[in-house]
Amino acid sequence: MSWNGKQFYTPFIMLHREDLSSTLHYRGYAPADEVLSLFPSEQISNELALQILLTQNLIEEAVNLLCYAIIPRVGVWWAYLCLRMVSQDLAQDRARDGLSPEERRKKSALDLAAKLSDTSDIQSLVDSQKKHIDEAAQQLEDEARQQNYLDPAKRIELKLAWVNQAFAQLQASLPPGSLGSADGPMIMADIVKSMQESANRDFEQLVQRVSPSEPPMDIPSSDRIFEAARAKTRAVPAAVEGEMKKHFPLQLKGLPPQPSPATKTSAVEAALRWLLVPSDENGQLACQAAMAAQNGPESMLAYAAFWSSTNLMTETGLAPTNPTLPPMGLSKTLLQLALLEGGDMDYDTRYAKFLELGIQCADGTCTWDEHGEPVRSDAEETRRSDDRDLRARSGFGRM
Repeated sequence: MSWNGKQFYTPFIMLHREDLSSTLHYRGYAPADEVLSLFPSEQISNELALQILLTQNLIEEAVNLLCYAIIPRVGVWWAYLCLRMVSQDLAQDRARDGLSPEERRKKSALDLAAKLSDTSDIQSLVDSQKKHIDEAAQQLEDEARQQNYLDPAKRIELKLAWVNQAFAQLQASLPPGSLGSADGPMIMADIVKSMQESANRDFEQLVQRVSPSEPPMDIPSSDRIFEAARAKTRAVPAAVEGEMKKHFPLQLKGLPPQPSPATKTSAVEAALRWLLVPSDENGQLACQAAMAAQNGPESMLAYAAFWSSTNLMTETGLAPTNPTLPPMGLSKTLLQLALLEGGDMDYDTRYAKFLELGIQCADGTCTWDEHGEPVRSDAEETRRSDDRDLRARSGFGRM
């Protein structure tokens, strides 16, 4: 664009030939106090005011000023280009997965709920630990089977061998000659009695182990508890989806139906029709299309075309259009476009793109003579499908 960071090197031929004071007091431009304080005087030109805002990197504020300073018909062309750019961005975004922003937001919420309730990693750890425990138990069982540890007779034999070993160690620890000596201490009777008691206790424990006992109580294992917890967490996505269906989208009885995409497209076509053939009749058609579209940037663009075209119809007759209406329609159209959900461009990026297109329209480098498309000039049926007689009757800049 013609802005080089310090000044515009192409004059703005499509701005009102007036100063900032007229834009403020006649066309209704009402910036914030901190923005207004940047201007040294109200008698500066609109172009200089734009330079001041851009040197401060106030992109959105510069776009709003341009809406009030640009010639209305050129402004409608600018807003139409912005709408077409944002619509293409949204269409490309939807073509990736076929989901609207609302559907993508719902899918994101359900995916998050599923992720939070996913217990596969925990189950993997539990299965891994259980596998290690089973392998260790099997290994011990195999070793016991190889050594006949599970045979009660073998276990008694091993116990007696341990007793004999302990007795041999005890015997070795006694003073030499104390055993079998008439003068030695008589301790063997006590030792034998003690070892008999110990052997009896071990034998009783062995009998208790091999004897059948009452079955253990059915205590829930960690696996069963885990399965119960997993069942509850897996129910979260379905519960979230069911709750969202109750409230979104809002379905209130008695409200008029939402306009179809074709109705909104008709509003854009009506604005373009007036742009190329700026007659009072096409202005009225733009108003009717705007009312049919009800809301959204398409409706506001058609209103901006109507407000820029002709006088208003009142109960007492024709009334001049308030000069604040056309720029307000442009500003609100761009704001609604910037707020649309979806696409690769965020709010600030869209306003930066709006500014680029606005400067190209204001300095006359982007015209509808090159970009315009043939449309019908009235509400009658098209005579021929290839009728090319409805191009702009006045070129860019000939108001």
